[in-house]
Amino acid sequence: SNCLQPNNSTQAKSVKMKFFAAAAFIATLAFASADVSHLGYGYDQPAASAPSNQYIPPAASAPAPVYSAPAPSYSAPAPVYQPAAAAPEPVYSAPAPAPVYAPQPAASEV
Repeated sequence: SNCLQPNNSTQAKSVKMKFFAAAAFIATLAFASADVSHLGYGYDQPAASAPSNQYIPPAASAPAPVYSAPAPSYSAPAPVYQPAAAAPEPVYSAPAPAPVYAPQPAASEV
């Protein structure tokens, strides 16, 4: 039964983990919202490259794709649906006639 109840060291670890998670979250928020205005916005634009008198031919265009029919291949015909045979209808026969009991002949008649 001791296994089912958390002991004090487990509870302490849980509290420490919650505190660490909260501290990490706050630190992440502080890092993301840091004041960076002192860095300024006066960065230089990239310098333009000097003009060149060398001839650069245009890039060759890719050749047009050549389409051809696919090679013939055999494929089996699709299976034909055949419904299952219907169950035979039950055949009912009339019940056997009930036996008719004739009265026993009197002993004097035999």
